[in-house]
Amino acid sequence: MTDTPLPVTENDLRTMLSDAESALDSASQGLWTLVRLPAPELWQQHPWADEVCGFWVIAVMGKSCIYYNDLSKGFCLGRFSRWGIIDDYQTEKTTLSERLRGLSSLAGQLSEA
Repeated sequence: MTDTPLPVTENDLRTMLSDAESALDSASQGLWTLVRLPAPELWQQHPWADEVCGFWVIAVMGKSCIYYNDLSKGFCLGRFSRWGIIDDYQTEKTTLSERLRGLSSLAGQLSEA
């Protein structure tokens, strides 16, 4: 038996996304429609994502991305300077609904400024 984490499959990720989408409020749903990628993409994040062959990126906003961290089992917000490579490693255990509610709140604050 090994301690190496198993990467989430694309089908499992799509199921998680579908479940999360159905629970989104209207503000989060609107934001999700704007930022989500048409299909999840495997991106690199050295050295952490090397263990699981990359992290699934599901949304992009400017130079930030939302990705699923197989190691912490959460949706994280990362930065990138080149498409396909996440620059920083986050270990949050945030659900997609929580992540999008946080972004919706931030977007609302920025629009009021």
